[in-house]
Amino acid sequence: MESVRKYLSLVFIFVIFQPTLFAIDSDAMKEGKKAFSKKAYGEAIKKFTKHADSHPQDGEAYMYLGYIYEYKKDYPKSIQNFRRAADLDLDKDQRKTVLLKLALFFNYHQDWNLSATYSSRYLKYDPKNEEVQKIYNRAVGNKGNPSSSQSYSHPTKVETKPTEQKPSEVKKDSVKKQEDVSDDSEATKPSEHYEQLLANQPNLEDVRWDYVLALFEEKKYDKAETNLKILIEKNPSRSRYHYKLGIVKLRQDDPKSAIESFERAKKNPFSKDTNVFLYYVYLNEGIAFQKLAELDKAETSFQQAYKQLQKDPPLLALARLYEQKSDWENCISYSDKALSLNPNQIESHMFRFVCMFEAGKRTKKFETSFAKYAEFIDSKFPDLKQTPEKYQMGFIKLARRYTETNAFDKAESYFSVLEKDPTRSESREFLFYRGRNYFYSGKFDLAISILQKVTGSSSGYYLLARCYSKKGDISKTKEQFKLAADLKPEYWTSDSLEKDFKDIWKDSSFKEFIQTKAGTATSQIQP
Repeated sequence: MESVRKYLSLVFIFVIFQPTLFAIDSDAMKEGKKAFSKKAYGEAIKKFTKHADSHPQDGEAYMYLGYIYEYKKDYPKSIQNFRRAADLDLDKDQRKTVLLKLALFFNYHQDWNLSATYSSRYLKYDPKNEEVQKIYNRAVGNKGNPSSSQSYSHPTKVETKPTEQKPSEVKKDSVKKQEDVSDDSEATKPSEHYEQLLANQPNLEDVRWDYVLALFEEKKYDKAETNLKILIEKNPSRSRYHYKLGIVKLRQDDPKSAIESFERAKKNPFSKDTNVFLYYVYLNEGIAFQKLAELDKAETSFQQAYKQLQKDPPLLALARLYEQKSDWENCISYSDKALSLNPNQIESHMFRFVCMFEAGKRTKKFETSFAKYAEFIDSKFPDLKQTPEKYQMGFIKLARRYTETNAFDKAESYFSVLEKDPTRSESREFLFYRGRNYFYSGKFDLAISILQKVTGSSSGYYLLARCYSKKGDISKTKEQFKLAADLKPEYWTSDSLEKDFKDIWKDSSFKEFIQTKAGTATSQIQP
């Protein structure tokens, strides 16, 4: 590698200070080169930019801009300009220098797709360059394997994020979806491109692998599976093939087969950055076990993933798992840990809010997570029906919280979304708390229609009694109160009776009903 860098420096000197045969020397270009030679980089940037604007097919100005930003250590702009130059008109020596810089850069940062692309292009001009051939071979060998990151750091000269994306768009080690936690983020061509290549040369393993990645991106999972099996038959020890087949099986909703593929991938893990590879394998394996309701095995897999890399996705997965098991304390604990690594991870806030709600812990953390979760939903999804399902699991708790704070219309907007899902809208929690929201918002008839569906609940019967009290229906009030008190006798002597039933409290028959516990005790009312 060091020899390549020395070679690159020599070529750079030659290219910069030798006149180019096909250069377009506009006045702006001449002035830019003059400013560049004097290291007047601000002026040079203006002139080269002017030349580029008027000569959009000429890559030389972009090449110079790449060097200037490299000197200024603005590496994102440097790589951006080198990439533009590589795709425009340059003479042979300039193009070789630019392609070599890009191949070295992406090789250093393990962006195998771009490393392979630029080293391959370089080898067309200098096929005997052994160092670049090594770069190409390494890139092709690693394409499709999880790499440690696509976030670039600074080695010596050319370094940092090279793409034309904004830094926020660069993918890091995070989970985009609960399913398929993978970082196969390579830019692939349409699958039809690879089909044409394979039609003439079916034994090209690397091309078939790229074909699989393209099929996966296009969600053609059956075809991806077929071609992965061809690859596995030819090379059964290749871990990345088994790993990707596991991901495909997850997408096909076949978690049992996915686990089998992940187990095979673990037997011969990727030799470079093994911990990164196993991190993704264990993380997806945990998801597969969770789909099979094998929660203890899922827990072990997520914990193993965290041992490989201390990232927040396994912690979030564990919080999700413990919420599913109604283990509120562990859910809160792992949500806390996930938030310590990623303070703005909304799902972690959602799980902490939900589990603290269940555990009755109304601390500052509870209020913080409620605010973060609620603000996210409000800002991102004005139409609540458009909210992704993964964010809806906390809707019932948001609705309850809004009822508690007298935001009744806000609460009802969440209940309205939940009523579309029979598994949620028929639950006792939904029915009781929606009835409660109607009651406190003064909609007693609606509250009654909902609460009548709640059976075997002392709180439900008691709230129904209060609804009928508001309507002045003493008979129905007594009926529902007795049902509540049969399940919870302390209602007969509750200190809040006069407040809760103030609308009919002056009625002597109701007072006697309470005093005699529906005729089962001696009345204490004085004649």
